[in-house]
Amino acid sequence: MAENHSENQMDKQGLKRVLKMGDLIAFAIITMVPIAPMGIYGVVAVLSKGHVPLAYVIAACAMIFTAWGYGQFVQRYPEAGSVYAYVRETFGTNVGFVAGWTILLDYILIPALVILVSALWLQALTGVSMMIWAAIFIIAATITNIFGIELTAKASNILFYIEVFVLIAFIATAVYKITTDPALSFTLHPFYNPDSFNFHAVLTGTSIAVLSFLGFDIMTTLAEETIEARKIVSKAVVLVIPIIGIMFVSQTYLGAIIHPGYEFADPDVAFYYIAQEAGGKILQMLCLLGTILAWGIGDTIAAQAGISRVLYSMGRQGHLPRIFSKLHPKYKTPYVSTLIVALITVPLVYLLTLKDLSSLVNFGALTAFALMHIALIYRFVKVERKLSHVIMPFLGFCITGAVWYGLDILAKGVGVIWIVIGIIYLAIITKGFKVKTVLPVD
Repeated sequence: MAENHSENQMDKQGLKRVLKMGDLIAFAIITMVPIAPMGIYGVVAVLSKGHVPLAYVIAACAMIFTAWGYGQFVQRYPEAGSVYAYVRETFGTNVGFVAGWTILLDYILIPALVILVSALWLQALTGVSMMIWAAIFIIAATITNIFGIELTAKASNILFYIEVFVLIAFIATAVYKITTDPALSFTLHPFYNPDSFNFHAVLTGTSIAVLSFLGFDIMTTLAEETIEARKIVSKAVVLVIPIIGIMFVSQTYLGAIIHPGYEFADPDVAFYYIAQEAGGKILQMLCLLGTILAWGIGDTIAAQAGISRVLYSMGRQGHLPRIFSKLHPKYKTPYVSTLIVALITVPLVYLLTLKDLSSLVNFGALTAFALMHIALIYRFVKVERKLSHVIMPFLGFCITGAVWYGLDILAKGVGVIWIVIGIIYLAIITKGFKVKTVLPVD
């Protein structure tokens, strides 16, 4: 009764509860992009020596542990904030701040990353400067998110259907090609080819394939806008991994059949050559435009919505200036945080490369995931005395730690500096960690 009363109070004082399970799943899938492997297929293929679908199967299994952990925390703390809220409630406000500060490095860079990919592709396709395309994507996402989460959910659902259409079109065309071309046949070689299989190579490819799954956790930042959050979000966050995993494995398996091996004229655009082999120019352009639409619009909207709500939560708790927690009087959205995210994205798009952005996003996400697993282990051991539950977060921490260890030196260096800056900032606002920063919600 106390928990329900707390949620009812939150409804009256904060964000508007309108989202359902279907909205959350579509929102998360939009963030991950159903056709995401098309953009990095060549890189994963070269690293895994042609075992792309196997790399995605392993990546999906790894992410299941993290998704399960998120689901456990959502049942206990159905509020906006994601890892920030979970670690804060387990270890206190100061450690929670470090987790929130770390995940900021992930969330706040994702809009710039997806916008840069789309803008560069459109520049190559049309000749129009990527700066113009980037501005269009930023403005469109900002307006959509300020006008309300309902509009954001509707836009995400529409784009979800478009992306699924592109995926289905490729799968149908590829299957037709394989069944009608005598030179092609269904085989298990994409999962295991004895002539080229190397377990270390497959794990290296998996470390890149995992990137396609990052973003599933964004749905937990919308908990305060979800009907029956404890029940709905905890189920949705676990369900989304196998759903998106099937999409990823299906397209990469068919791609590997259409183009066996891992030699390409240009690995960065390998899948667009594969699409042309499968269905000619029409399918190639459909996959290209679908990817641009998914990343530049759908992913930008979802990523911007997620980070704005993390900033909203940190502002509400006093870890950031209270202006971040200001809601729009009519649409009940964190419009100040949304505008700030847009302003931050602009210079990032123009100053950083895709490689830099990708590496830094990985550091923020994987470090935050590791902290979440540690918090869940502590809760099961010290707070709830459920020792039998420890195995899942322990395995999740080990897998996440192994992937984190493989990050490049730039990501680790900048990431550590980012955390140090956050700790210094925390020391200042808490007067040497002596003053609590949690403020009552207005």
